[in-house]
Amino acid sequence: MKLRIEQLPQFLTTHTGNVFFLSGDEPLQMMEAADQIRKAAVQQGYDERDIISFEGGKADWSTLTAASIELSLFSQKKLLDVRLSNSSPGVKGSKAIREYLEKKPDDKFLLLQTGKLDKSSRNSAWVKELDKQGVMIQVWDLSPAQTLAWVAKRMRNSGLEPSQEAVRLLTERIEGNLLAADQEIKKLVLLTGKGSVDVDQVMQVVADSSRFSVFDLSDAVLLGDSRRVHHVLSVLREEGTAMPLILWSISTLSRQLHDMCYKVMQGESEAQAMSVAGFIPQARKALFPPAIRRLRGANWSELLQQNFTIESMSKGQGETRVRDESRIWDAVLSLSLDLAGKHILETNQ
Repeated sequence: MKLRIEQLPQFLTTHTGNVFFLSGDEPLQMMEAADQIRKAAVQQGYDERDIISFEGGKADWSTLTAASIELSLFSQKKLLDVRLSNSSPGVKGSKAIREYLEKKPDDKFLLLQTGKLDKSSRNSAWVKELDKQGVMIQVWDLSPAQTLAWVAKRMRNSGLEPSQEAVRLLTERIEGNLLAADQEIKKLVLLTGKGSVDVDQVMQVVADSSRFSVFDLSDAVLLGDSRRVHHVLSVLREEGTAMPLILWSISTLSRQLHDMCYKVMQGESEAQAMSVAGFIPQARKALFPPAIRRLRGANWSELLQQNFTIESMSKGQGETRVRDESRIWDAVLSLSLDLAGKHILETNQ
C-alpha cells in the first residue's frame, strides 16, 4: 500500500507489518522516516539488525536471499536494513526482491531504501510487488510553500515561537536544504533559548546555507519573484560564480523570452511561441507562460540593449569598459529585475 510520509507516525501506532519500502532523494525526510520504521520494528521484537548495501550493477543479491533464510542469533527476530545506491536493483536484484516477498519470512523485517524512482522503476514488477506486499513511501522534495510550512512547524516543535518574517528568512537561507534547516533550528535553540524568535535573531545566528546555480536565477526571473532574484544573485556572487556563466544564463533567457513574446504578439499561442526556444525541460515549461504574459508589452529594444551593454562591460569593450566588477553585478541585477517584472519598461503605445 502507498503511504504519504506525513501519515507514517500515526500509521506505525496502529498497524503492524514487516515490509517497508522508502524511496527518494531528500536526505532528512528519508533518515527520519527510516528511524521511525526501525523503532517500530524494535517494538515488534525485531531486536537484531543487518545493514545490507548494494551498489552498482554487480551487486551480489544472494546476500539478501541468505539473510532472509538464516536463523537469527538466539532465535530473535531480525531487521534487514537494505540500502540501494540508486533506484534500480537490476534484473538480479528485482528477482531477489520478488523471491523474498513470495516467502516473506515471519522472523524478518525488511526495510528497503532506494533513490528517487523514475517512471520506468515505478512501473516495474518489483515495485508493484512491494506496494502489494508491504508499505511503500515515496519521499518528494518540498515546494517553496511546503518548505515554508515545514520550517514553521519544525521551529514550533523545537520550542521556538517565530515571527512570520523569521520563518521566511530562515526558509530563504536554507533554500530547500532540510538538513541545513534542522541544524540551524537546533543552533537557534542553543543560542537564543526557547520562546519567541524575531528576524534579527535569525540574521545574527543563522549562516546562509543556500546553494544556487545559474538556473535558479533564471527560475526566479521566470517566477517574477524579485526578492528571490536578489537573494540568488547575492549568493552566486558570494560563492564566486563566474560572471560569464551568469551572463550566458541571463542572456539566453532574455532572447528566449523576446522570441516568445514576439510570436505571441504575432497571434501565435503561448505553446507555439515556446517552441522557438528549442528544448525546455518539462519541469520548467510551466514557468514560461506567466512570464510571457508579463513581458509581452515590455520595451524589448531597451531590454536587449541592457543585455548587450552588460556583455560589453564584462569583456571590457569600448566605452563600456569597467574596472569595478560590482557595476556589472548591479547591471545584471537591474536586468534580472526588469525581466522579473519589478519595474517593466513599457513600450510607448
